[in-house]
Amino acid sequence: QVVLSRDPCGLSCDLSQTLKVLTASAMPFVLLLRSVAIVAAMMPAVCASFDEAPLPADDECLGAADGACSLSALQHRAAVQHSRASDVHEAAPDSPLAALSAIAAAASSAGPVDMVGCSWAWCGVVNSFNALFDTNDPAKMQEAVNRYSQWPREDMGIAVAVTKDHYYEMYHGNVQAKLSEYLPKGLFSWSFGEKYKVFQEPTPENGMQAVLLREGKMTLSMGWFQRNMFWHAVVKATAHGETFPEDTVEDFDDCKNCGAALSYTLKKGGLSGAGEDWVIVGLAVVKLA
Repeated sequence: QVVLSRDPCGLSCDLSQTLKVLTASAMPFVLLLRSVAIVAAMMPAVCASFDEAPLPADDECLGAADGACSLSALQHRAAVQHSRASDVHEAAPDSPLAALSAIAAAASSAGPVDMVGCSWAWCGVVNSFNALFDTNDPAKMQEAVNRYSQWPREDMGIAVAVTKDHYYEMYHGNVQAKLSEYLPKGLFSWSFGEKYKVFQEPTPENGMQAVLLREGKMTLSMGWFQRNMFWHAVVKATAHGETFPEDTVEDFDDCKNCGAALSYTLKKGGLSGAGEDWVIVGLAVVKLA
């Protein structure tokens, strides 16, 4: 015969003790759930802060739908591209950037010619370009590129050199859109003065191309996180390690009013070589410090 205990500290105490053990065992899990809930509650604010400073990328976003090039999209893209870090971004043989790199590698031993103000034969187009580009108004800067430069392909444009051999390329048709995002948020800015250097004189041997450097200042203010995303997602290496004119920068860092140059590649007759007018066929904003 089975006799059930009437001891008040029998079955009820066993259950109470069991509950205490289970509660103690579950406490870390409960705390973990609370932590996850707190992080989840914070995410909208974190995402909002990213939305305030998106980093859309030209070289992956040509013709992309709205929102396809946000920072979160770059983060996913960076993860993929980082796994391909050994890949080299080749510059096309007909690219003004490739020509600029070759020019830098084979610059005249006589050195550049300095001048305050631009008064060489090709300076008419440079001065007209500057009148619009120097306004820092994205619409007028786009007009400057449209009116006074020529490009062989739509996926070419202003190279922003962040180190001596790495750059971000702002496609010539997207200048207004990109600068409308970057400039107001202070991610980068630049200004250029009236001191020029002729880095390469035009000759028949170099296809009548001149390279002109204009002295200035540049500010980069991205912070480590955005700079890291930018580097892995949209910054390219020059084809074979060629360097930009007078550029010795090794690392991609923020800087305030550091030395910079605006490099113009000019060709008599433009891309076709027809006529006597000088045309801008390459542009680079070069960070020098």
